[in-house]
Amino acid sequence: MKHIFSFLLTIAASFFLVPAGALAIEPDEPDFAAHLEEIGWGKKDYLNYLESKGWSLADFESADELGTPLSEESISVILGNYELSREHLNELLSENGDIEEGQDVLDGTYLIFAEDVDMFVDFYINGWEGTPIDEKNLGELLDIYGFQSREELEQFLREHEDSIENYEFIEDLDYAVDFYINGSEAEDAISELFSEIGLTDEEIEALLTYLSTLEMDDPMIEEEMIKLSERMMAFEEFESLNDLSAEQMAELLDIFKSMLDLLQIKTDYYIVKDGNMQPVSLKSILTVNVEKGSRLLIKLSNLQEELLADILVTAEMFGSDLIQETGKDLKEANQIVKEHPIYTKSVIETKPAVKTVKGGELPETSTGAAGYVLAGMALILAGSWFFRKNKVQSRQS
Repeated sequence: MKHIFSFLLTIAASFFLVPAGALAIEPDEPDFAAHLEEIGWGKKDYLNYLESKGWSLADFESADELGTPLSEESISVILGNYELSREHLNELLSENGDIEEGQDVLDGTYLIFAEDVDMFVDFYINGWEGTPIDEKNLGELLDIYGFQSREELEQFLREHEDSIENYEFIEDLDYAVDFYINGSEAEDAISELFSEIGLTDEEIEALLTYLSTLEMDDPMIEEEMIKLSERMMAFEEFESLNDLSAEQMAELLDIFKSMLDLLQIKTDYYIVKDGNMQPVSLKSILTVNVEKGSRLLIKLSNLQEELLADILVTAEMFGSDLIQETGKDLKEANQIVKEHPIYTKSVIETKPAVKTVKGGELPETSTGAAGYVLAGMALILAGSWFFRKNKVQSRQS
């Protein structure tokens, strides 16, 4: 789980600092042209390929997120590298939700680049333990952060009561250095989020103290978190949670419930307007019509019903970017980094057609109040990230 938490602060920071749609690749960008030249594709053919998969350049923030379109040739290479048959490959991807049952890898709309298929297959077969630190990847890390030598990096870490010797994998060291250098800006963004939803310092402390009692490194918890991330990544663009259908809202609410179960947190809900509180159930949130200006109060408690925190949120606070990026970052944090993790392409943001895992068909109802509850998911994830920060700072050599 420590690799998951490493990325979570970025979610909240990007929510406050980057407007939705502000970053997108333009067709005439030099980086895009360089990418096309590198993989030997023409611009028109590449754009047509993206369109055939339900994508466009606007879905990507930089050329680093792009890859090589899938082809029979690239799939053959993957089959050979992992000694798989085409049937076995399709079964593996289907079992993990990357393609539909009975679908061929070339027909999928979730993994559309050869690099990503290779990365996911490697992860499914071999798992991931991180990339051991060696002179080469340590040198790359030194260059990225502007350190002149290993000794200079070691001195920097000791100023934070840390040491290179505390790390086995380059990914963990990279995260720690990045946090020590850039953590203050991201921490300000998280503080702004907590302030906006009315979370006090005492509640933050209570929540983090509780999270510290959980077995967060349990492989089963990590596996469930990955599954939840994949479901979050499945949502198409929407400006407000009110834009979702009842079926899509049911899927989001089920993800939220699963997250709470995973973290062993109970919730109580209240509609708040003009100082009055009306208790509501999670089920009734799907059907209640909320007056303009109302907010949802979410009370968080442990399984012993001891209150940990309460938060006030509105539907407009969270849109598709947060949901998709949360899923993307959770998934990305658990992928294999083969050679030089600092330079590899990120797992792409995905947007296949949404399907309900457990929600089923629901009546067409108001989703205004239902939208509020998704903010709680972001809170829990951000709080977990803070716990991760504390773990990093308390490492022992």
